Amino acid sequence: MFSYSMNSLLVFYEVVKARSFSKAADVLFMTQPGVSNHVSQLEAQTGHTLLKREKGKFQLTGEGRIVFKYAEKIEILARELEHTIRNLQKDVKPLLRIGSPPVYSRIVMPYILSSFQKTYPNILIRLDVGGSDEMLSSVLSMQNDIVIVANTRSSKKLYVLPFLKEELVLITAKNHPLAMNAPVSLKDVEPYQFILREEGSGTRKAVLAAFQSMNINPSGLIEVKSTDFIKEWVSQGKGISVLVKRAVSEDELKSLNIVSLKEPLSMEISVCFLKSRKNDRAIQKFSDHVKELSQKPPFKTGELSD
Repeated sequence: MFSYSMNSLLVFYEVVKARSFSKAADVLFMTQPGVSNHVSQLEAQTGHTLLKREKGKFQLTGEGRIVFKYAEKIEILARELEHTIRNLQKDVKPLLRIGSPPVYSRIVMPYILSSFQKTYPNILIRLDVGGSDEMLSSVLSMQNDIVIVANTRSSKKLYVLPFLKEELVLITAKNHPLAMNAPVSLKDVEPYQFILREEGSGTRKAVLAAFQSMNINPSGLIEVKSTDFIKEWVSQGKGISVLVKRAVSEDELKSLNIVSLKEPLSMEISVCFLKSRKNDRAIQKFSDHVKELSQKPPFKTGELSD
């Protein structure tokens, strides 16, 4: 771009300012031969001798004085730019875009995000909510930086870090026949209307996979996007469902029953982000933080609930 090296020009400036090659080397954290090489390189690039050397001392030539005058101005501007850049870095906080399924966004994410922001107050958070498949697509398309999802489909582009194993439970109304006969088999749900989450939900995938493996065909299937709607529907005795146990609060147990299953059902929850972004500091900090939390209560003991 230029006929001279900017680095060599600034080294030349420090040599003249310090009136010593060795002192300039100390200031610049360089070796004295390295400083000499820069000055020689600048002289070669300008086509003029800039310093007249005599017995360990030097003085500026006429051409050297002209170059030094410009080098002095450039050094001042360079320091001003460095100061401005540092101030910009202080003012701009990194933004971390996180994706989560609806149940987790309501129950788990407030706990995780509160803990994370106490540790890293300078990282801004934006939370996106959607089904597990939708959230995986969002991280692959870089609409989100990192996601917490269920039953992750494999992708060579993703790091998948295990977070939790969630228990899935059968829920019924208080007076439902199945509530009187716990534990029950999944086979026992066949005569009843069954309501489940929409396409792309991790819970739906786990439930339908279990149905298929046991050749179970409920009398009717209804699918909805809202876990709250499912719980209200079930509480009115209109059907039954399988949900993450954590999604049922203590208050909701006044109108719902959690029925244990003879065939345990669970769902793997993972933290996912692109392998190509493994060195992103905000992503690293969040994934490490979640991994640390998974080894502590309430996650390790399963106590956190709605």
